[in-house]
Amino acid sequence: MAMFLDARFSEALGSAMLGKANPAEVKEAIAAMEAQTTATVGSEMCWPVDWFPEHLPIESATGNSVWLHLQHHADPHSCISQWPPVDRGPVTKEDVLVFADSFGFCKEILEQAPPGRLGLTNVQTKAASAQSEKDVRNLVKMHPWDVIIFALGVDPPEKNDIDEIHRQQIAVIKVLLTIFKCLADDASRCKRLVVLTSDCFAEETEIHEEMGLGLITHCTLFGMCNCARLEMPVPIQYIDAEWALRTENIKYLASEIFRHSSFGHNTVRILNRGRYVLRQVPSKPYENLPDFQVPDDGVIGISGGNGALGIVMGQFLLAKAKEQGGKRFSMKFLSRSARVTDDNLANWEDVQRLAAELGIGVEQAKCDCGSRESVDAFVKEHTPNLRGFIHSAGVLRDGMLMNLTMESYDEVFQPKSRAALFLHNALEENKNPWLEFFWLFSSIAVYGSMGQGNYSASNAYLDGLCRHRKALGLPAQAPQWGPWGEVGMASRLDPVMKARMAAQAIPPFSSADGLRGLECLLRSGMPQAQVTQFNPAAVAQTLIAGDRTPTECYVQNFWAICQPSRPGDPNKNPYSTLSYTKRAQNLQYQKGLGFIYYHGDVAEYLQEEEE
Repeated sequence: MAMFLDARFSEALGSAMLGKANPAEVKEAIAAMEAQTTATVGSEMCWPVDWFPEHLPIESATGNSVWLHLQHHADPHSCISQWPPVDRGPVTKEDVLVFADSFGFCKEILEQAPPGRLGLTNVQTKAASAQSEKDVRNLVKMHPWDVIIFALGVDPPEKNDIDEIHRQQIAVIKVLLTIFKCLADDASRCKRLVVLTSDCFAEETEIHEEMGLGLITHCTLFGMCNCARLEMPVPIQYIDAEWALRTENIKYLASEIFRHSSFGHNTVRILNRGRYVLRQVPSKPYENLPDFQVPDDGVIGISGGNGALGIVMGQFLLAKAKEQGGKRFSMKFLSRSARVTDDNLANWEDVQRLAAELGIGVEQAKCDCGSRESVDAFVKEHTPNLRGFIHSAGVLRDGMLMNLTMESYDEVFQPKSRAALFLHNALEENKNPWLEFFWLFSSIAVYGSMGQGNYSASNAYLDGLCRHRKALGLPAQAPQWGPWGEVGMASRLDPVMKARMAAQAIPPFSSADGLRGLECLLRSGMPQAQVTQFNPAAVAQTLIAGDRTPTECYVQNFWAICQPSRPGDPNKNPYSTLSYTKRAQNLQYQKGLGFIYYHGDVAEYLQEEEE
C-alpha cells in the first residue's frame, strides 16, 4: 500500500465527514485507525516532515470558494454545468498593514487580492534595518488591522558574507518580535498575521547554487512562528513561496492570505507546481540507505564535547567502531574549558576505556565554536583529515514571548546557529574531501515550544543549513532531539517526577532509543527529522484533541498522517472537512517533495505501481 494510512478506513472516515457513511463502517474504521496509529506512534523514534500536495481554489470575493470546492468534491455530478455559480453575496473589506519585501511579492499580492476585499491599506517599504521598535509598535497599534502581512523575511542579505547574513537575520527578527509582543499584549490590534519567506525550504541544487547562503537567512522565522502561535491568540499563517513564482500563480499566494477558512491551519509552500502543506511522517518509508559506517581513519570533532550529549555521541561512535572493526580515527571533544563536570565524568571515563581498548585516540580539547577565529583555527589545523563533525553545543535562554529580548537571541544564536555557520564556512575555505558526516544537533522545539522562541529560531536555522549543504552535495543532517531521559538533568529526577514526565505526550527517551532514532535518520538521507518518542494516548488526548481554533487545527493537520483525528462536525469548517476527506488522495509518500527529491527512483516505482 502506497499510503501511510490504510485507504479503506481513510475513505470511510472521509465519507463520515461528508455525512453519508454507514455508522457501523465508521466505528470499525475508527477502531482500525486507532490500532494502527497507536502501534506506529508508540514504536517509532524518528519523524521527518514532508510536503504534500493539497490543491485549493482561488479565493472568491465573498470567501465562499472552499464551500463550493467541497460541494464539488462531495457530489461532482451536481456541479457539471455553469459551475461555480455566480456568487452575489456581500463582500467585506479588510484593512491591511504590510511590511513589504523589496522584490515585489507584496505589490502583486495586493494587486491580485480577491476583488473588493481591500479596505485601508498601509504599505511600509523600508528595509528591516531602518525600522525602529517604536515605529513598528506605532504602526501595529494605530489601527485594528484585519491582516498584517510580514514579508521582510523574503529579502536576503545584500551579500553572502557571514557578518552580513547575521545582521540581516537579526534586523528581521527584531521587527517580527516587536509585532509578536504587540499582539501578545493586545490581540485586538490584528485578526490574522501572515509571515512570508521565499525558498527557505527549497532543496533543489540550482536555487542554492544561484542564491548561496543568503537563501536560508530567514529560516529562523519558521521556528519563531511555531512558538508564537502557542503563546498568543492571533492566528499565524506561515508561507514559503518560490522565488521564481510566476505572476499568474501569485493569485494562489493571495488566496492563502485572504482565505479565512484555512488560515493558520498549515505551514504552506506556494510553488509554480502547486500548493503544498507540511506533515509529520514516520521514517520507515524513507529509510532506503545503508546503515551508518564510522570513518576508517582521520579526525572527528565534537563541539559541546564536555557535555552529556557530546560524550554520548562519543560512546556511540566507539561502539560502532568496535562493531565494525578496523577503525583508527581519533576524536576531539571540543569546548571552551575542556573540563568534564562530575555529572558527566562516569560516561567520559567509559569513553576513555573503550577508546584505549580499540586503539582510538580521544581528547578533551579547547575550542570555542562560538568564535569564528577559534573554529577557523581548528578546521585549518586538521585539514584535510577531518572525517566527521558533530555540533552539539548550545545554551538555553528561555522566556515567554513578552520577556524575550534581542540579547537572549544573541546568547542562544552564538554557540549554536552562528557556530554552525562558522563551521560550514571554515569547511568551505579549507577543503576536507573525505568528510563523511556533519551533524548539527537541532531540537523538536523547532515545531513549537512555549517559552523557546529564540531557541527554536536558532535550531530552525541549523535545519536550513543542512538543506543548503545537501543541495550542494555536502554531508549534513540535523537530528531534532526530543528530551533525553538518561543524561543531564532528567537522569537526576526523583521517581515521582520521572513517572509524571513519562505520561506526557513527549516523554523522555532512553539513550538506546535516541541512538536508534538517529540511525533511522541517517538511513533516510533526509536533511532533518525529529528524533523523539511519543506517548500515543497522551498525543490523542492533548495534542490533537481540539479543533476549535486555528492553532488546534494546525496541530491536528501536522499530525494527520501519524495519528489522524476522528471525524468532527462537517458543518463547522469547510476546509477541515475538505482536507479530511481528501487525505487518502493527498497523503501518499511518493507524492512528498522530500521523498521525491531524496528517493526519486523509489517514488517513480511506487507511482507507476499505483497507476
